[in-house]
Order: sequence, then C-alpha cells, then structure tokens
Amino acid sequence: MTTNPMIALTAAALALVLTGPVQALTLTNRDAVEQRVQINEGGDETVTQDVVLGAEQTLEGLCEDGCTIALENGVQESFEGNEDVYIENGGFQIAE
Repeated sequence: MTTNPMIALTAAALALVLTGPVQALTLTNRDAVEQRVQINEGGDETVTQDVVLGAEQTLEGLCEDGCTIALENGVQESFEGNEDVYIENGGFQIAE
C-alpha cells in the first residue's frame, strides 16, 4: 500500500496545529552576581529544583505548566510558564 504524500503532509500539519507550540519560561539573571533560585513546578506532585544562575546566564524551557520561583532573599513569584523573566536588582521583571 502506498501513502499519498499530500495526505501524510496534511496529517502532520494538523497534528502540529492541534498540539500547539510548547510554551515555556525563560529566566535570565541580569544581576552582576549569581542568584540561587528554587523552582517549584507541578500540581499534586511538586518537583523542586535548586539552581544557581550565574551573572548574565539564561535558562530556557522552564515551567511549561506554570511554577513558583523563589530567590534566596525571599522574593518569590508565580508564573504561567510562557513568560520571559529577568532577575534584576534582586527581584523579578517580566519582559513585555
């Protein structure tokens, strides 16, 4: 049996549209010093990551389903998972 290439291409395109793009948070440390952050992801089964983010370092692909990020200084904020977030002056800024 041969497959019509047009049907296969249409099916692949439809699959991409139905699943949509994966959204994830990008976190960049704009401070001149490293920042220790705790990332809490998940609903019923929370996954916690402790990360050291160097000066001017960026992490991508975080918090696909939302999360809470806390800094060592006690500042914490919840995110949906589709933001570009910057750490500046010991706090969070969201890119617009």
